Amino acid sequence: MKLYHSKYSRTMNNHKRTFCLVSAILVFLVAGSVFGLDSHLMEVRIRGIDRAGPPQYLDRQILLSYKTNEPVRLVGARFAHEDYRVFHVYFRNENDVFLLLLDVPEEVQELRYRMVVDGLWINDPSNPDYEEDAFGRVFSVFSLKDRPARAPVSPEIHRQGSVTFFFQTLPDRAVSVAGDFNSWDPFWHRLQEKTPGEYRLTVRMPPGQHFYYYIVNGRRVLDPINQDTARDFEGFRVSTFFLPPPQSR
Repeated sequence: MKLYHSKYSRTMNNHKRTFCLVSAILVFLVAGSVFGLDSHLMEVRIRGIDRAGPPQYLDRQILLSYKTNEPVRLVGARFAHEDYRVFHVYFRNENDVFLLLLDVPEEVQELRYRMVVDGLWINDPSNPDYEEDAFGRVFSVFSLKDRPARAPVSPEIHRQGSVTFFFQTLPDRAVSVAGDFNSWDPFWHRLQEKTPGEYRLTVRMPPGQHFYYYIVNGRRVLDPINQDTARDFEGFRVSTFFLPPPQSR
């Protein structure tokens, strides 16, 4: 096939580049709006709590609460998995309930902690599970064995500027990813079947908006986990994500 370089072709290429840039901006704004909506709903739920209760899961985080009729200025907690070195401060919502939303590492199977209320060490009065050591100190305990399963993420963005793609399908399938980061080559980046039916691949790439799709046994497939999509200059829908620059991660 001959390629003809003309004013028309240059104009069309400019239109295509402009369209892709506009699509990237729109996708980024939409993704930000969705993230903002989720954060807003979480905030509304937390602000609406009007009484203290035992530890509970909020998604995969642990929510601790404290409320008293006595005037209190500062409520905090220290945890065994951090060797009690970090002081986590509760915030007070509009209903005078002190709340702490805690991220706990995956390897921790039990949350063991003590609260500090205006400098006084206490166990969590809303948590019925506690243990006492040989010195008579009481520690509140919350088992994490029933922690909700982590939802699959794709693509999973890492701090060092790499991205892990994840795809689930039947075993023994040929799964690859094509995108702007590999010139849309369907053979360059093939996912590895780590467990039966689960395919993964980690790719380093520059920061910015990226576009991609999967090829499964020769068939083009959007990322079923990633709900962020856009259209390429030919009108085909593709999956997309934004990789932040290192200084903002």
